[in-house]
Amino acid sequence: MKVAFDTDMDKPIILILADGMPAGGTERQIVELLKGLRSHNDILTAFGVLIKNGEREEEALRYADIVLPIKQNKSLDVTLAFSLIGLVKKYGVSLIHTFGSISDFSGIIAGKLTGLPVINGSIRNARPILNTRDRISKLCMRFADRVVANSQAGLRAYRCDDWQSSCVIYNGVDPARFRVENDKSRSQQSICMVGNFTRKKDQNSLIKALPLIHRKFPELYLILVGRGPNLQKCRNLVSDLQLSRYVSFVTDCNQPENIIGTCSAGILLSPGGEGISNVLIEYMAMKLPAVATDLGGNREVVEHGKTGLLIPNHEPRNISEAVCQILSSPEKSSDMGDHGRKVVVQKFGLERMIKEYLDLYRGLLVQNR
Repeated sequence: MKVAFDTDMDKPIILILADGMPAGGTERQIVELLKGLRSHNDILTAFGVLIKNGEREEEALRYADIVLPIKQNKSLDVTLAFSLIGLVKKYGVSLIHTFGSISDFSGIIAGKLTGLPVINGSIRNARPILNTRDRISKLCMRFADRVVANSQAGLRAYRCDDWQSSCVIYNGVDPARFRVENDKSRSQQSICMVGNFTRKKDQNSLIKALPLIHRKFPELYLILVGRGPNLQKCRNLVSDLQLSRYVSFVTDCNQPENIIGTCSAGILLSPGGEGISNVLIEYMAMKLPAVATDLGGNREVVEHGKTGLLIPNHEPRNISEAVCQILSSPEKSSDMGDHGRKVVVQKFGLERMIKEYLDLYRGLLVQNR
């Protein structure tokens, strides 16, 4: 456990509290936030995670100044709220920032009973129908000092876009992490989709579209990056369609930049509606034209016809036509990639995200004096 009480008692401590740290987009942003805040000397960060041993937990622990010894008895442990009260008092926490429904509930109880400001950061999707955990989070949002979404679409989905307490802070990436050594070295015969094999992503439709794409690009190769419960179903579909020669699965990769860099297009099929997808930003940072579902916050990232193409649904023909349009126009695709990189630097840079969170924290801390 890392603690810096003796010399830093005068510095406010921001608690980042998460339900878990699997290898997802929200968790990557939590790591980037902790890492970015570490370079600012006027605050300290504390980190607490409920469900332990997620793939990104070790990274988060590396950048937090203080690690809270949170003990959770079960996945829906409401008693956590009361143990959290003792922890925030013991460690001198100044502000609570939550990610996840149980963290939201525990954080809002602890914040109200200790007089600490609470930021709810759980709007990371734009689902047309909220699930049970989403509804728990929305209930907690009504009592939070600030509600931060990562997309305008997310605020609309949760119907809090007109709340005075709500705002949007877009996801941030460090453009320096994404280097394209030579655009011309890319294969015009390779595309990728990065995303875990869960119901939130639709790799199946992309696999079904591949035979249609092969009519124009018979040697096109598809790389699917991720892990999850639907992986075997996708493998079976590839085998049934006799596409094993043309599809590879990468299931052990948390840093997919090198894979993205070898491809000529990046695909994201998300039937439930994303907030702001990290992978779309990463495609664009690598100067890759993107093909994405026209749902949720995807249109806040992808400018149709300028940085990629948005498709109305996951019909294989629509997917095929979009991919073939990109592959058929190398010069236009290169222009899309260049423009996408500029959008990432200007709109989705990590420094911008960190600054906006710092401004939010400092404003609330001043109000709470």
